[in-house]
Parts: sequence; C-alpha cells; structure tokens
Amino acid sequence: GGVRGGWGKKKKPLVAADRVTPFDRWLGLDKDLEAELNDGVDQDVTYVDPSDASNYVSLSLVKPMGIAFVENEGGCGGVFVDEVLDSGSAASASPVLARGDQLVAVGSTLVLGWEFDATLDAIKASDDSATKLVLFRGPTSFLYGPTKASEEWYQENLL
Repeated sequence: GGVRGGWGKKKKPLVAADRVTPFDRWLGLDKDLEAELNDGVDQDVTYVDPSDASNYVSLSLVKPMGIAFVENEGGCGGVFVDEVLDSGSAASASPVLARGDQLVAVGSTLVLGWEFDATLDAIKASDDSATKLVLFRGPTSFLYGPTKASEEWYQENLL
C-alpha cells in the first residue's frame, strides 16, 4: 500500500476546470481532471439537435430486419444499432442504417430510454407487414441529456 495506496482511494469531487493548476498540468493530471469533469462528453462531437427532424432516419422494414441492437451504457436506457447483418431487410434498406443510430420509435410507440428487452418486444409485437423504425443519428448525450426533445415533439414531428 504505502503512500501510493493512500492517494486517489477516496472519490472526492474533482476541481472545476478553471481550478486546474499549472502544477496539475506539469504532473499531467490536467487531462484526467478535465476528462472527468466533462464526464465522458466528447468535446470533438458536433452538436446534433434532437429537436430537428433532419437528424432522424425513418424506414419501414420487413422482418427479419437483421439489425443487432445493443443497450446504451450510462444508465440512459435505450438501444442503438451495433451492426446491420447481411441476412436481413435492413442490409438493402434506404436510408442505410449506421452503427450508433439510436432507436427512438417502433411504429407509433416511443421507445426512447426503454430497456433492451422491452424495446425488442415492441419490435416483435409489431403486426404490420413492414415495421417502421425511427432512429436518431447523434450521440446519446444530446438525445437523453438536457437538450432532449419532448414527447409531444416526437408525436408531432416523427410518429
């Protein structure tokens, strides 16, 4: 243990970015401090407005769709496209789905923030010959964060 074990064991809040000292920079701690302050928000990401319908893709797919969905990390819930398999209808669909597209709605049901199983159940439950999917093309921090669109907005603009 020694001195090394004593440092950094307690999770105390980090200093604000404007309090990062030259000493922190000299020790190379500034990057870690600032990274934790930004809480994983990627500074290089361009803002993608979740209240702008042009940032969504909508398509109707026949099952099997051939989309591998994965649940988002970070507690916001919801699922995103991990992979489009060659075997399903999504492979030849237009618009083309991209890895990271966030599933927002299945048919007229808003599945934003739903757990993985509940979301897949919504897709399975769709009886239509082709199931409409609405996906957001942008980071979860905008889709689920303070800039998120209201349920009313989705009803009026996308569903």
